[in-house]
Amino acid sequence: MPDVRKHKHTRPTMQAIADRAGVSRATVSLILTNRPEIVEKFKPETVARVREIAESMGYQANIMALSLRAPHPSFFGLILRGSGVADAISWHHQAFEGQFLAGALEASRVLGLYPVLATQGSPYPEAALKRVRGVLEGGVFGAILRTPHPVLDAHIRRQIEQNLPVVIVFPENPTTCVSNAIDVDNVAAGRLAAKLLRDAGRQKLLLIEDEVTWDAVRLRNQGFMSVSQESGASIEVLTVPAGMDAATTEVWLADRLRKHRPDGIYTASSVTGVEALMACQRAGLRVPDEAALVGSDAALWRAPGLPTITSVDVSWYSVGELAVRKMVELQDKEEATFPNIAMPPQIRVGGTCPVSDASAPTLDN
Repeated sequence: MPDVRKHKHTRPTMQAIADRAGVSRATVSLILTNRPEIVEKFKPETVARVREIAESMGYQANIMALSLRAPHPSFFGLILRGSGVADAISWHHQAFEGQFLAGALEASRVLGLYPVLATQGSPYPEAALKRVRGVLEGGVFGAILRTPHPVLDAHIRRQIEQNLPVVIVFPENPTTCVSNAIDVDNVAAGRLAAKLLRDAGRQKLLLIEDEVTWDAVRLRNQGFMSVSQESGASIEVLTVPAGMDAATTEVWLADRLRKHRPDGIYTASSVTGVEALMACQRAGLRVPDEAALVGSDAALWRAPGLPTITSVDVSWYSVGELAVRKMVELQDKEEATFPNIAMPPQIRVGGTCPVSDASAPTLDN
């Protein structure tokens, strides 16, 4: 029987490279860090010989080891909200969280960093806490958390107090997040939505909200009500009862849309915006001719035969890039906190509300 061990592939070691190059193992190790301030201390011909031999032997550096030798570690925690089920909001996670992840990965590539990914998605809060703690306490130099679950709040604050560079993106309760957060200016988002409907000549407005909601949505609703009242529009608020699935909500909304017959509708949450559009179709209310609809975080939803939703959003890609850079900035300055950042809202132009050129800066869909 042949000895399979003779055919086993082995990675070339630094000692093997050193033996062929006629230098010490320490010299090989230092040259292969590729840090200019170290490499420049060796003769150019020595550097060239070590690199050529390493390449010819197929040597690949261990990025974990390189990180430990670097002035700052290269690994950070990137904690996503996550969605483990294909439910009514899975499209939101796939579309917007994908953009956020793409922005964070691009900034990481430019800065030579490596994210350690984890998600909070779990029906058991304690399981999410255990998973995230495993990352934050596992040797990363910093962390970015997208809409952390409330069960994580105390642990995150302890990490900040211990000087771990932490960035919180789109906090679930922005009014209680005292620092280290990047969020859209929610009040400004609601105000911008009201201006869109005002500029489109809509005066009989309907604000659709969920019975169970969160701070960001409440702030958007406040901004919307403020501008709508200033413009003299009539406003009705329709609260969707908790506990209904998407299909039941559409029927419930359609019945009330037939009664109210608004010419302008605003929904401050993504799923409710989609449900409102579907309900308009069911109620025979033509969008945008009879009723203009403005949503938030709903523009990336797509359905055959239906218009895209004109939406007041922020670039999740840009937020992902900014979060990585703020984390590195904390590390470089050896600081633990930074003042919350409120990103200005922008318009994603869709087919549910006319948008004039002067309304506001727009985002590409």
